[in-house]
Amino acid sequence: MERLDNKEIKERLFNILVVFKNFCKENNIEFRLCAGTLLGAVRHKGFIPWDDDIDVAVLREDYEKLIKLAKNNPIIGGHYKIISYELGSSHYPFIKVLDIETWTVQSFSDEGEDNSLWIDIFPFDYVSEKNSKRSLQYGLVKSLREVLMLNFAKAGEGKSFLKRKLKPLFIPFAKLVGIDTTNKLMLKLSKSKALGDSKLVGDIIWGENNREIMSREEFLSSTEVTFEKETFDTFSCWKNYLSSTYGNDYMELPPKSKRENHELKVWLRKDKEDEEIV
Repeated sequence: MERLDNKEIKERLFNILVVFKNFCKENNIEFRLCAGTLLGAVRHKGFIPWDDDIDVAVLREDYEKLIKLAKNNPIIGGHYKIISYELGSSHYPFIKVLDIETWTVQSFSDEGEDNSLWIDIFPFDYVSEKNSKRSLQYGLVKSLREVLMLNFAKAGEGKSFLKRKLKPLFIPFAKLVGIDTTNKLMLKLSKSKALGDSKLVGDIIWGENNREIMSREEFLSSTEVTFEKETFDTFSCWKNYLSSTYGNDYMELPPKSKRENHELKVWLRKDKEDEEIV
């Protein structure tokens, strides 16, 4: 069984994005390239060379529309599947679109049956305009996110000596809290109705405080960027977004020690199944 190389992995990731773009266009859903995918579009006109994922942002109302559509049929474009905690098909509180023809192995976590190449679809929710309240909101969600990740982390694996030693001690506690309880609390904190009159939105569910935050109007006001020779929409405030998320020097390459990815190993499921039969 032959592993997919880096070029083949990126081709398949890009194909997921194109299929998702067409699906959104057909269903009048707006999305924006965000995070490292947007940085890659601006700095490299495509993937960051060492990156191995794709990130997309949608406002909560479009996110809920995606969930509703996927409840009727989670399969799009033939062999791509929409999964999420809300659909009962994922342990993550955001949408992933999988290429179900692929099988992946990651270094630090085990996704079970969801071990397929994916792109992430993050909901942007209202956030408090007061920094103190926003810090509390993000801080609580971040703590819950760490508990969630420990539920499917590989004990003894980690990028630092400290993580490798401490992780096995915290995993039992995380499993005691559980995936279901953690996700419900994260979603409740992210979708606070009390913030409905705020002008700001951000990625509470998987983001960091004071990063990836903008006005709702800035989110809705879009501009096109090129990613792998195709155009996609992103925020009109993309310069401020990248500066606040990655620093004013976002156009400069980071040192090799900070060039992180998921350390993916990928195969076609057909090849994997053939090998198991043999």
